[in-house]
Amino acid sequence: MNPTKDIINKLNNRDAMALKEFFTGFYPSLCVFTRNIIKETDIVEDIAQESFLVFWESNKNFDDLDILKGYLYKTAKNKCLNHLKLKGLRNEIIKNGFDKKEFVYELILEEETYRIIHDAIKNLPPQSKRIIKLSMKGYKNPEIAEELNVSVNTVKTLKGNAYKVLRENLKDHVFILILLNQILNM
Repeated sequence: MNPTKDIINKLNNRDAMALKEFFTGFYPSLCVFTRNIIKETDIVEDIAQESFLVFWESNKNFDDLDILKGYLYKTAKNKCLNHLKLKGLRNEIIKNGFDKKEFVYELILEEETYRIIHDAIKNLPPQSKRIIKLSMKGYKNPEIAEELNVSVNTVKTLKGNAYKVLRENLKDHVFILILLNQILNM
């Protein structure tokens, strides 16, 4: 069975171990998403956890893991807006556009893209992973070579190989844009 289908089936059946695994992998993304709306760390973490609880206690079942993620994002967004309203920050909601679909869409797209890229990088060999992370921080090849105590040619070769692997591993994620559009229009 497809591992993604397997986990969604377990989550739909409210399997506690599946929830723990899914929570561990997706909770940080939900916190980053929520932190874009609310800056208080304790509140952010509470809202992310409450979003999982809303799903867990609901009767909702999902056919796809990405649809469940969309549900959790939407739940978190609504909880954030409710929190801001309770604090009397209705003007901040309107001023910053927190209640607009476009704002939420951009946040989800950014976070999901980051998560997908991070997961792909995590699967690279250790030296290639370090090179890519340093490149993402703006290091140039000679700086990376010096930092890792290798030749510039080694950096170029490993970086080229890593990019090839990343392109291959990320080729199927173009459809996340379409999926997110569907999620936001539920």
